[in-house]
Amino acid sequence: MHKAIEFVDVEKHYGETHVVKRLNFCIEEGRLVTLIGPSGCGKTTTLKMINRLIEPTSGKILVGGVETSALRPVELRRQIGYVIQQIGLFPHMTIEENISLVPRLIGMDKSQYTNRAEALLEMVGMDPSVFRKRYPKELSGGQQQRIGVARALAADPSIILMDEPFSALDPISREQLQDELLKLQSTLHKTIVFVTHDMDEALKIADQIVLMRDGSIVQHDAPEQILRHPKNDFVREFVGEKRFLQHAALGEARDVMTKAVSVTPVRGLAHCIQLMRAHRVNGLIVTDADDHYLGVVSPQQIYDHFQDERATAGTVMHAEGPVISPSAPMDEVLKWLQTTARGFLPVVDEKQRLLGVVTRASVLNMLTVTAPVEVMDSEPVDSSV
Repeated sequence: MHKAIEFVDVEKHYGETHVVKRLNFCIEEGRLVTLIGPSGCGKTTTLKMINRLIEPTSGKILVGGVETSALRPVELRRQIGYVIQQIGLFPHMTIEENISLVPRLIGMDKSQYTNRAEALLEMVGMDPSVFRKRYPKELSGGQQQRIGVARALAADPSIILMDEPFSALDPISREQLQDELLKLQSTLHKTIVFVTHDMDEALKIADQIVLMRDGSIVQHDAPEQILRHPKNDFVREFVGEKRFLQHAALGEARDVMTKAVSVTPVRGLAHCIQLMRAHRVNGLIVTDADDHYLGVVSPQQIYDHFQDERATAGTVMHAEGPVISPSAPMDEVLKWLQTTARGFLPVVDEKQRLLGVVTRASVLNMLTVTAPVEVMDSEPVDSSV
């Protein structure tokens, strides 16, 4: 994808106060990116530097590959849609006149901007025959904000800036407008920079989240990656433990899968005991030379057959028992872990090749988000394979 917006060494100072510190990041075309962080982190200043409502102290900002400093501010702003919390509709203008303001300023003829206003009203779910001749004071807060979004789209800009546009609305209206924004974006594919203080909102609507603190970017990532891999304690605290737990509960087996301890079917029982002791596990998964799953050897089976020196993992293993696919939902994983006496679940692909194992400990690691699950757990025997 092409870069729609790029920040290069951008800083903003007010005297000795550094509001924004050396920002370097880009926003790709067609992405919805949220800027989020605690009050005073610099997110709104960052947004307003894009359309030069605030001028950077140093560095450069490029829009469509062109430095914004090379463009007249008015010219730049007419190319960029802008939606703010206060909405900013002109009270003496009708809804149609408010929406068509920028198209009129850039010289669009009357039939074009009238048709455009009608189409945009329909796009934001408002009947043109009912609302086009009304005035802002005759609309609810949610309806006014819909008009604000429609006005931002009126000149068909490729970039739209949204500064906490839904934060003053009641929860129901806010949820509805978030849904409508996502629906619009799926059709229009605009580049949207959206400032919010609400992490739930950011996680819901964003393709990318830029989390800021004290004028700097702490983490710039997709919502999924922020939930899976928070960069530091600040990110974890700002996102909130509850959201990590919610994300974990909606995961799949692959998210909690860890490396299995396996053995070939020809290995003897003394070797099996050695493997279990070395890896502190209470079971071995038996696989062939091509890693196909064959069965499981438990301590009980070894105990029952240990006097037979000819016994091997293949002769004493149990082939029965549950296995799961890597895409198995977490509720299914938890159900099987509760019902199987083994305490672990082999994970196999569609050809029955062993991919890994889910254990009680590996699930616990994800739910508590204390450590990445990458290697075999070194927990007590009843918590690992």
